Amino acid sequence: MHGDPSPLDETPEAIAAKHRKSWLTLGGVVLALALLLAIYSFLTQPPPLPGTGETLSARQIKDVMTPLVGRLEGAGITGQSQFAGLAVTTGQGEMVTTCHSLPSSGPLQVIFQDGTSRAESARVNRALDVCVLKVQTTGRTSAKLRTGDPANGEKLYVVFIEDAKAAPRLVEARVVNLISEPGGTALKIDVSQKLATGAAVFDTQGRLAGIVTSPHSFGDFPVALSPSRIEQARAAAKKGGLSAQ
Repeated sequence: MHGDPSPLDETPEAIAAKHRKSWLTLGGVVLALALLLAIYSFLTQPPPLPGTGETLSARQIKDVMTPLVGRLEGAGITGQSQFAGLAVTTGQGEMVTTCHSLPSSGPLQVIFQDGTSRAESARVNRALDVCVLKVQTTGRTSAKLRTGDPANGEKLYVVFIEDAKAAPRLVEARVVNLISEPGGTALKIDVSQKLATGAAVFDTQGRLAGIVTSPHSFGDFPVALSPSRIEQARAAAKKGGLSAQ
């Protein structure tokens, strides 16, 4: 009769076609879910840790840098607080900076992104120009100090601040050549910005690869003190093998 529904096709071929369609639909859903899960896992996985051999992005190195770096402030001749360079955390309660930038007397404060801590020089090593600071409270992590100095032409990232009160950010730099002197190795670096003394230098794995020294006597170009030099100062401070000079 007109309008009656068509009879169902129950032939083996028709049933097999229905099953194929159902499996294809289910397979598409499973594939879509797997793809979404993979994307979520990629977006939420933690970045590689510094020094694991993997190259970090500039954003990832910035995340590594932020809790490590502090701005130093000391009392000037007038007694008012003044900028004394930057410092970077190298251990629990320990930071390093350049010696020549430290005030000769008075309290020294470290201004972190999330607070302020009192600091004092644990070891003044004029020969290396690397001073180890004893800090009441440091950031939640410590820098991974690189073993071995950077090579000529190697890409680096340096902490840069626009002014004494500005938040630190990273700028790209490159090693021009290594400078050897009795106090240790220094790095001549190519960077367009004017850098603050004590500014941390990181390699592409996020490891601490030096600290900027400014002013200096090497010439009219940016210079960083090498990680081997930092390690010498830390080792001397720990065993008390060098007197303040």
